[in-house]
This record gives sequence, C-alpha cells and structure tokens, in this order.
Amino acid sequence: MAKDLPINPRLIEQLAKTTIKNLIDGLVELITNADDSYKRLENEGKNTKGEIEIFLNRKKGGICEKLIIKDYAEGMTQEYLEKKALVFAGDTSGYETTKTVRALFGRGLKETIIALGEGRIITVKDKKQCSTSLWIDEKTKKSQYDNEQLKNLVETNENNGTVVDISIQNESIKIPEFDKFKEQLSKHLSLRDINSSSKRNIKLTFVDVKRGNKQISTQIKFSYPTGKKIFEKEITLSNNEGKATVRIYESDNQLDFQKNNPLGLAGILVKTNGAILDNQYNQSQYSSDPAALYFFGEIICYDLDDKIRKEEIGIINPTRGGLEWRHDYCQMLSNTIDKILEPFISEKRKNLEKKPDKAVKETTNKMLKKLCNLLNELAKNELEGEFEPPPDTPPDINDLTIIPSIANVQLDKPRILLIVAPTEIVDKEGTEIQIHSDNSKEIYSLTSTTKLEKSSKYPEKLWSKYFKVVGTIEGAEATITVQLGSRTVSAKIKVAPPKEIGKRKPKRKGGFITEIKLDENNIKGENQRVFYESQTGIIWINVNFPSTNKFIKSGFEGIENETGKLLVAELVGEAFCKQLARTKIETDIKIPGNEIDSFNLAINEMQKKYLHKIQEIIFNWKF
Repeated sequence: MAKDLPINPRLIEQLAKTTIKNLIDGLVELITNADDSYKRLENEGKNTKGEIEIFLNRKKGGICEKLIIKDYAEGMTQEYLEKKALVFAGDTSGYETTKTVRALFGRGLKETIIALGEGRIITVKDKKQCSTSLWIDEKTKKSQYDNEQLKNLVETNENNGTVVDISIQNESIKIPEFDKFKEQLSKHLSLRDINSSSKRNIKLTFVDVKRGNKQISTQIKFSYPTGKKIFEKEITLSNNEGKATVRIYESDNQLDFQKNNPLGLAGILVKTNGAILDNQYNQSQYSSDPAALYFFGEIICYDLDDKIRKEEIGIINPTRGGLEWRHDYCQMLSNTIDKILEPFISEKRKNLEKKPDKAVKETTNKMLKKLCNLLNELAKNELEGEFEPPPDTPPDINDLTIIPSIANVQLDKPRILLIVAPTEIVDKEGTEIQIHSDNSKEIYSLTSTTKLEKSSKYPEKLWSKYFKVVGTIEGAEATITVQLGSRTVSAKIKVAPPKEIGKRKPKRKGGFITEIKLDENNIKGENQRVFYESQTGIIWINVNFPSTNKFIKSGFEGIENETGKLLVAELVGEAFCKQLARTKIETDIKIPGNEIDSFNLAINEMQKKYLHKIQEIIFNWKF
C-alpha cells in the first residue's frame, strides 16, 4: 500500500528540483548525510570505517540511469526513517543540536531521490533491516513512499549502515566522462573537508556503458593548494555578530576561479564549525582581479551555526546555492574579508607589474613571425582581401551614437558601422533599433530591425550592435538614421571608388594577426587562457592560467617540448579560428538567420581548414 508523504504535494517536486539541479548536487547531499552520520559516532568516541561507496553508470550522451551510495555509519530505525528522514524539514543530521554537522533544513535524501527519479532506501540498525521506496505518482503527481515495505523488519547479521539506490528518470540529468566527473566530485567546495579528511575513504565505481561496460574504480581525494600562510587571526565581527577565525594563504601560482563555479581553488571559503557554505570570491570586489587569484583560505564563523539554528534562514540561499549575499550579515562578512585581503592583493599586484618578462629566444621569435605571416595569408584568402577591423567601442559614450558618423563605402562592398548607447538610455528606451536610409535604392542597411546587446568590452556601461551598409551607385550619398525608442541618430554615407576613399585611421601593421605574445603579468586582466585583442591584433596567451603554466613558462619556455608545441598550436588555433569566424560573419553580405549557430559552424569550418597548417609550422620548427 502506498502512503503519501506528510507534505503539501504541490511543493515537494518543485523544491526537490530547485535544490538538486544535477547529479553532483545530489551526491553532495548524500555524501554529507553519510559524513554527518559518521561524525555523530565519532563524537561519541566510537571508531568508524569512514567508508562511503558510490556506484554509477554512464551511457552514450552522458545519460546516467543508476546511482547507488552506501555507508557503514549509524543506520536508521524504522521509526527514524519514517518520522525523520521522510518528513520535510525534519532534522536528520543533528544540526539543531550542538554537534558540528552540515544539514541545514533536514533536506537532501528525499530531494535527491525525487529530483533524479525514484529510489529505494535500505538501512540496518542494531541487526534489524528496514527499507522503503520513494517516487512521484505519475497520475496524481504526489510524492509517495511504500508504507508496507517499511513495516517489514528483517533480522540480519549485517553491520549498521544505509544504502540509497536511485533509478534516474530525469532526462535532463547528464554527467561528463570519468575524468571530468571525478574532478567535479573531488574539488566541489562543499565536499573538500570530507574528501581531504584522513577519517574518510570515499570510493567511486564508474561504469562506462558506451565502452562495453568498462568499470573504473578510484578513491576520491582532495588536497588543498600549496601555499604560505600570510594571515591567521581570530577577529570580532562588526555589529556584535560574534567571532571568527581567518586564515589566508598565498600560492606561488595563480589559482583558478570562476564566479559561482564550486570547483575554483582561489578565494576564501566561508565555514561554520562543520560545513563549507560558500566562496567569498563570489561576492568579493576583487574576484576579477588577477592578483587576487594567488590567495586562498577560510573564515570560520562560530556564531553562524546559532543563527541558522534560530531559523535565520535568510542567510542561506534557499536552493542550497550557498550564502544569500544580499543579506546584511553576508554583506558584512564579505566586506570584512575584503578589508583583510586588500593590502595583500595590492602588494601582489605591484609585484606582478614589476616582474620582468623573460626574453624570448630568437629561434622562437622567428617561428612566431612565420606563424603570423601564415595566419595573415589565411585570413586574407578567407576574407577575400585585406582585413579592415570593425569600429572599436570607445568608453566615453553618453548618448545614442553611430561610429563612424561620416563614412565612405566602396561599391557593392559592405561596410560595418557600430551603434552604441549607454545603459541608462537603454533602460528607458529598450533594446530594439530601427535602421533606415533616405536613399534606400542606392545606399541601404542590410538589416532594418535588430536589437542592442551588452558591449563585450564595457558590459556595465554600454550596449552596442554592428550593422552593415552597402552602396550600389558610385557617387551616391545617403543619410542612415537609427532610432531607439524616442531617440534618433544619423550618419552620412557616400559611395566612393577605392582611390577616393576618405581618410581613415592608418591600418595597423601586421594585418589580421600582428603578434603572438605571452601575458606574463596579467596586465590584460583576462580570466581565460587565450584571447584576441581586436584593437592591436595581438593573440595573448595567459601564461599564468592554471592549465597553461604547467607547460609554457615565461619567455615561451617549454614550447620546444612536444606537450608545449601541442598546447601553443591549440591556443593559437583557438584564438585565430574564433576571430576569423566572427569577422567573416560580421563582414559577410548575407546576414545569418541564427547567429549563434552560424558562429559555431563557422568556427568548426575554420578549424577543419586551418588547424593542421598551424600545427605543421610549430611541430616542424627546429628550436
């Protein structure tokens, strides 16, 4: 007989799927539940195995059908399973007592099963085994568990522990291949203290169905970065918010960090006595500063446990996404950490700026020049002529503006213009722009309606959009007018043959790609491994990026090795093909129907045509 869970059925599935968005979210809940159970035993002075076993499979396309997790901790009685583990907001981990365990709202087990599909819980306590199944009824959409199964107690000689066996039916749940999945599970910030604990032994068995049920077994471990401790102090938080201990370390190498990515190693982890809640760099004013990426550490807030126990749940993001940074307490915490970090980051920034670049060997310089010549020849052939960069976005725009405002175009050859508007105007007038010509038979825009997008260069200040105009009669003149809501702006256009083209900015030397250089001191402030600087035509390789600095050092040291050659070829090819694809789309007279798809297809096409040519130069060069 099936029995409804004691909770409003309209809420539980919605809550489950906002709490558990992917398989890693579910594993975080199940692993921390097991860890909490082991901690309760250890707090009572009992020895434990500390083992947590995880089994899952992966089919073609990242589909995962089965997840099993097993621990050898306390286990649950029949009464505890029914009245605690299966009741919404029931405290199942001891958090509402003084014990230092993680659970905040008595959630995790139920939400994981319901969000992923359906599952069975099998648990042993004091030689008695009980079990139940949990699912959502397809007709009523009610969350239910098997009451008859739960009543069936079985005597057993097995030791205490719990198995959660989930059949995954949520088609949106996908997992990466083994190496990436292992990295996600190992480095997730909520699991770091568990994965690095000598008291825990987490075993992962990963079955790759696509490769003939190949089974890979491994231990999940995490090691914090190596660094020098530069700050350790117990501080008193402002506004009588209690005490906290802050520890900050400095790494010799730049660490990775992306906002709201739980795998980043840089940053200050915010902890209670028994849980990692968030990374302060998700809120810090320094999170995009390259100098800040050399620092990591923790702040342990002793009174934060009490705040949560007193139901100050506004401090925590309701979907388990970490801290609610808009909360006054969380803002105070972030500002406190920023004040401590500021002198260290400032000093690091100065040191990075002073650091001299190692000289590039002459043989390497010759290879890079030859590579630039090749790239420019390829770009010239692909673009059917000399490359002319689209207009750049200036920072000091305070009204709706067309760049350039006076322009000459060659006969039947599209020219790119740029429309720019400050954010405050877009907020009032919207993003849709209308473009028309007062002489549309002879000079016209290739699009009449489009939408502004946030400027990639100044996303906080400006919105912009490129558009193309074409002239069909030599000597023709027209006024191109752009309308944004109640505002308009115009540009004067004339069709002139090449020899009569008016004065333009002198073409930069070197063409499409002028140089290939290393950004050794993060002076560009780009949090990516390679990028193309449109104003200068330089391909910058970020030598401090974590996946780069293992193989390429200052002065292109390491490029003579096979791994270094492969990496430089990959990075140069990535930057060149992306920019060439973007330029080809921008300068093509045919406007694509789906720009994102067209861009991706264009990148793939460029890579097929040109990556092997880039590799040939680098791999055949005698360094």
